[in-house]
Amino acid sequence: MILIIGYGNSLRQDDGGGLELAQQIEQTGRELGLPVECICLQQLVPELAVDIARPDVEAVIFADTRTVAPDDAAPELEIAPLASQSSTPGVGHHLLPEVLLIYAYRLYGQQPPAWLITVPGIDFDHGESLSQMTQNALTGAKDKIKTLLTAHFLPVPA
Repeated sequence: MILIIGYGNSLRQDDGGGLELAQQIEQTGRELGLPVECICLQQLVPELAVDIARPDVEAVIFADTRTVAPDDAAPELEIAPLASQSSTPGVGHHLLPEVLLIYAYRLYGQQPPAWLITVPGIDFDHGESLSQMTQNALTGAKDKIKTLLTAHFLPVPA
């Protein structure tokens, strides 16, 4: 099963893009016939290590919004593989996906492969709408998501 963890604040405009992205990843995975589960929340919390370490989790995909400059020319989705860091994780207000991977490994002995997919955002003011830039990036996201899922999770035809 592929665990999708989307995080962001839907009441802070583009910050909600990560949540929308997580839902797109889930939908695309289901369309491909892949077992997926999606968790959406405002921020990463240490308790997610339990979900990441479940024996049925084969991989984790984190979905978030990244800040870009307003004059950035047509920014798109970015996909990056993640590895748990070798340093000792700290506990603070904000956790990084890599820290959750460390927790899952150190506490439960599980270290599934993981990716971070980010959608660009420029407006993080109060409100529930997404900027045109973020909407455009989400509109063009399906092909990139499908490529990632197909490359890593579908069997290669003989």
